[in-house]
Amino acid sequence: MDNTDKELISILYDNGRASLSEIGKKLKPKMSHVAVSKRLDKLRHTKVMKVTSAVNPEMLDMKMLFMAVETESMAVADKIVAKYSKCPRVLMIAPVTGRYNLFAVMMAEDTWTLESIIGICSLRTEKGVRRSETWFGNAPVVPSFMPIDLDPGAKGRSKSPCGQTCLTCKRYKIEKCVGCPAVPEYNGFLWKSKNTERKRGKSKS
Repeated sequence: MDNTDKELISILYDNGRASLSEIGKKLKPKMSHVAVSKRLDKLRHTKVMKVTSAVNPEMLDMKMLFMAVETESMAVADKIVAKYSKCPRVLMIAPVTGRYNLFAVMMAEDTWTLESIIGICSLRTEKGVRRSETWFGNAPVVPSFMPIDLDPGAKGRSKSPCGQTCLTCKRYKIEKCVGCPAVPEYNGFLWKSKNTERKRGKSKS
């Protein structure tokens, strides 16, 4: 990746809808739309970058859960990462050094659902986790926009990525959790759901 690639990515960072011609005119030296297209194709093919959408977590009133866990081994950590890589509530999972070896950021609509995540369906509940620590927070100040799939149910799953079943969950039954956004049973307002008329006032934040 050279300086032209970096400049191109920076232009898209500021405006993801910029056309190939607009990008070419802003580059130094200027470049044709064909040349820009070839560079973009190469960057995407090599997985250096991905053009995607992003939403403002603060405008959606997201609640954040920051979680650090220590696992018995790296093999356990790898299994956890693989299992939660498709979880729509996970913003990021990163290996870290120090007291813990995994750090994750998850999101929810309200504190009741956050409590459910902590106790039932999150990294810290997995077998092989020695200890964990969690922190609650509101939407991040920086960055203002984050890539979040607001329609994970479109993947056609009948079971949540973590393997939990909402319909048999006690907290879901007593409306202390809105469920997994990836399955039809989801009953919240943050992600797309069948219950589009749900009032946000019902959530406990």
